[in-house]
Amino acid sequence: MNKGILISILILLSSCEQNEIPIEQHPIGGIQTKQIEMGSDYSQQIYYKLESNLTIRNNIKTDWDLGFQSTNNGMQIIINSATFSQISELEGHLFEDPVSLIDLNPTWSWDNPKGIYNNTAFNNYQSSTTYIFDRGYEINGTTRGFRKIRIDSVNNNSYFIRCSKMDNTDLYNIEIKKDTIYNFQYLSFNNDTINLVDIEPEKDSWDLLFTQYTHLFDNNEETPAYLVTGILTNYLNNVMVAKDTVNTFESININMINSYNFSNDQDKIGYDWKVYDFESQTYAIKYDINYIIKDLSGRYFKLHLTDFYNESGEKGYPEFEMQEL
Repeated sequence: MNKGILISILILLSSCEQNEIPIEQHPIGGIQTKQIEMGSDYSQQIYYKLESNLTIRNNIKTDWDLGFQSTNNGMQIIINSATFSQISELEGHLFEDPVSLIDLNPTWSWDNPKGIYNNTAFNNYQSSTTYIFDRGYEINGTTRGFRKIRIDSVNNNSYFIRCSKMDNTDLYNIEIKKDTIYNFQYLSFNNDTINLVDIEPEKDSWDLLFTQYTHLFDNNEETPAYLVTGILTNYLNNVMVAKDTVNTFESININMINSYNFSNDQDKIGYDWKVYDFESQTYAIKYDINYIIKDLSGRYFKLHLTDFYNESGEKGYPEFEMQEL
């Protein structure tokens, strides 16, 4: 190797601090705005892509009940936290035994909103446990009912489960096949049947999900879980988020990237960019919060929430401004 070239390479390498993120320089984008139409009843789940500033897909939050991780080696099962659903292990019962909630004192569990690798409600299904599944609430607040569920087996291609109503009626044995272009495959118990439903878009097509979800409070026995409205990320595909409460939206630039601590927690943006005023019974935006987001393709964006109401004064319409760095 030419000695001069070698010296140049060594100088280049020594000029980068350890753990710095190499940033590809390109012209910054213009500031764009977007309003997401979740509805005043928060009924919509909306998938959004930063690079195109477009909604990719939306669905009604009650369209599904369970999600099954779709990678070849994936084994995680999620419950629909947008309906405040919950799971309890059914101890001392065979799946075939009819069950009455009146005779039980179930201990409920929820998925950790940080993501599947931080704990899920289905945390012991490989032992052939039977579960009670509380489907949560309809949009109008009525209960959605209960199911018994058992996961019989999981392999690189499929999940095999059985489920029924609590009295053993509507018994189904079903195979859920994986498809690796998606994060999850989704199952619905709507209309007293069991169906695979098309919910999430392809995993490489979206960055953020605007939705209700179940937040877990640490060390709060009285209210361990609560339904909130916010923003989740496509964390399984390396969407990363940092939070900045010091710098203004206008002053944040690409040269500051290495000063941030990025996280792939699904709820890193979450719900607390707004606060509820009990006196006025309205939500107010915390304008001092900015989010720096690394998207699916490795580009960086800054995002700043500006409103939670539409022009008619209806809640459930989060508005933000964002700019590619």
